[in-house]
Amino acid sequence: MSDFSISRWFPLMIILVGFTGCGSDNVKLASVSGTVTMNGEPLPGATVLFRPRTTDDDSEAKGAAESYGKTDEAGHYELAVVMTGNRGAVVGPNDVMISLDAFEEILPTYDSSGKDRRGPNPIPENYNSKTTLEFDVPSGGAENADFKLVNPDFKVPDQKAHSKHDVS
Repeated sequence: MSDFSISRWFPLMIILVGFTGCGSDNVKLASVSGTVTMNGEPLPGATVLFRPRTTDDDSEAKGAAESYGKTDEAGHYELAVVMTGNRGAVVGPNDVMISLDAFEEILPTYDSSGKDRRGPNPIPENYNSKTTLEFDVPSGGAENADFKLVNPDFKVPDQKAHSKHDVS
């Protein structure tokens, strides 16, 4: 009698089927790098996330992995695919989200009125959670995927505090 049981192996099969298509050969990647500035100054310690924009008839980009990079002390970043670590981003239109790691790594602490002591996120939401940023990745790649953010109330953090986020 076989020890094979559908109910026992079904969850594993679902997981494996879910990974089919991730990193598909049909998805074209291209090298992407650039610089992020805030109020004209380099923004160190930020995460830059490219999310491929897809449509119902865009079968190549469907399910394509996001790419991300970390800015160094000069605000420079290079992208790599989140799921595979392969360098680059999916060719075509991408929504771009930029967040500051230093803000996200600090757990919120609340004062007696229930207000978050960290204050508002220093990166305006139109650059991250409600992004208006986009970049069309060309098939030949791009070294100029630069983003010039503006927030008059923002002071660029001490660069030494972000040395752990340097890109190698």
